[in-house]
Amino acid sequence: MNIYLIRHGEAEHNVDKTVMAHTHDSQHSLTELGHKQAQVTAEFFKTIVTPKTVLYSSPYLRTIQTAKAIHSLLPEGVPFYENPLIREWELGNLYDFTDRPPEKKKEFKAAGQFYFRFQNGESLADVYLRATMFMHTVVERVRKQQRYENIVIVTHAAFIHMLLTFLMNWPIEDLKNFKPVENASVIKINEVDGDYQYEKIFVPVVN
Repeated sequence: MNIYLIRHGEAEHNVDKTVMAHTHDSQHSLTELGHKQAQVTAEFFKTIVTPKTVLYSSPYLRTIQTAKAIHSLLPEGVPFYENPLIREWELGNLYDFTDRPPEKKKEFKAAGQFYFRFQNGESLADVYLRATMFMHTVVERVRKQQRYENIVIVTHAAFIHMLLTFLMNWPIEDLKNFKPVENASVIKINEVDGDYQYEKIFVPVVN
């Protein structure tokens, strides 16, 4: 079974982080460019999957918009499900990037990027746990059912990083070496001789 990880297209907060101070992260829409990226990725994706495909999306607005664009071009009858386990890394109910008091900077430095938990939010360690839970409760169940050849997961950069960290057994210390996950890009994961391998197979180019 192939696993495809797709990051959402460009969203409002990707252009202007200040919106996070007054609009919850789940409500950030795709930008005009983000919609175009999602459509380009959808056009690519329809050429590589069979009808034996199931799609899961984070319930956040930008991922739903991206997933719907992709799903609209997939074979008729492909199931579409939302799953909150694959939502974005929560930085709090609202997060103001311009308000970083010294005590929080001190805590972040002491804990490090992986273990620091944002107020009313999560640490990356929490996202890692969600990634493992999604693999064990959803992906493994789909694999055992043997009904699908492809599972498509439309999600967020932090979740993709943590899922790959889990599957590839990467050291936590290597977090700083992670390469960016481009908006609406596609990462393919499959299992070879009992080990997972991954490859970025598509990055949309929008003129």
